[in-house]
Amino acid sequence: MNVQLHTPFPATVSLEQLPFFSERTEVLKPFDERTLGFLDTVSKTIFANAGIARIPEITALAFWLRRANMEQIKAENAYLFQQQLYITAPLGRVFHVCPANVDTMFLYSMAIALLMGNRNLLRISSRMEAPQITALFQTLNKVMEREEYAPFQQYINLISYGHEADINHYIAANCQGRIIWGGDQTIETFRQFKTSPRTRDIMFADRVSATCIGCEAYNQLDEAARNRFVTQLYNDTYTFDQKGCSSPQTVFLMGDEQQYRLCMESITDLLATFAGSRYEADIASLASLKFNQAVDDVVDGKIAARQGNNVATFVSWNPMNNELQHSCGGGYFYTRRINTVAELKPFINIKLQTLSYFGLPQDEMDGLKELCRAKGVDRIVPVGNALDFHYIWDGYNLLEQLSRKVYLK
Repeated sequence: MNVQLHTPFPATVSLEQLPFFSERTEVLKPFDERTLGFLDTVSKTIFANAGIARIPEITALAFWLRRANMEQIKAENAYLFQQQLYITAPLGRVFHVCPANVDTMFLYSMAIALLMGNRNLLRISSRMEAPQITALFQTLNKVMEREEYAPFQQYINLISYGHEADINHYIAANCQGRIIWGGDQTIETFRQFKTSPRTRDIMFADRVSATCIGCEAYNQLDEAARNRFVTQLYNDTYTFDQKGCSSPQTVFLMGDEQQYRLCMESITDLLATFAGSRYEADIASLASLKFNQAVDDVVDGKIAARQGNNVATFVSWNPMNNELQHSCGGGYFYTRRINTVAELKPFINIKLQTLSYFGLPQDEMDGLKELCRAKGVDRIVPVGNALDFHYIWDGYNLLEQLSRKVYLK
């Protein structure tokens, strides 16, 4: 059973010989000082690489890995380490199935598990061939070559392989935790492989996200503020071609008809211009993709009108349809006017992951929080923060999920 090893030190290796499966390893404590130093050094090494440091998603990753942020996360979870009833210990060996559509997620997933002292085996998609991702692999190896961080070679193995069932069976039987980021189909695939009775699975299913914009607040913005807003909306959606589960695919605009029209016209024009100058995509392929999506939506009676261009496409969502829609991506948005956030109630369900917002009065924000207490919506964040990673994700505190409590008496 051979796999392609990315870290440490690229090679084709036998799966069973990976350090991940070794019983001889140093034991890292949760939030070990060595781990904080390692992640901070990875952050600094990324920032020092001019070739990737200016890529927005890489910049965000490096910023998140800073020691200051890790210390903040530790402080927010201090209760895990201040109990008389139990001590918090690593879960053990954690296997990560990393998504190809959000190609930096592997490092976030690894860092969270590493913070709790776990050893990590990460399955990297063969589709993750972008130069900046290869540079991240190289960065990890470069840091682990340093003497003080050599022990992390036992804790971090990134591998690629195909669909070999024997590999998946072996891993499933020899880990204490699995994190499956790939969505419903990937979850179904990996559930076929029998784990040990105490293996803990953390599954991230297919989700959709939306944004809610207060039209009156937007219309009162000056030109500079509107441009900042559009930049934030662009970052939320186009960074991963609108394929990230937390990227909004539906835009709810709150206001009367006049406010709505003014707001929609402005956002459409500004986003089309801004994305047209930034978005690196095959325009012909994008036009074909969106045309086919629009045709299907018309045939299915989902949409009533269309505006924008091939880069930023906004389609008016049929009021008779109350099911959250899955966009084809690349800047294809479903839109609907609402009068108050109370009208979002039919759309609050377990499929809705992130609801970003802008310009909502406090009473509407309070109403939104109340709506989300029932079911669905695991994240409420301002526009511009939809893709920000957090250790609380899809309703899980991942630090708790990736650790165990040892009862004391």
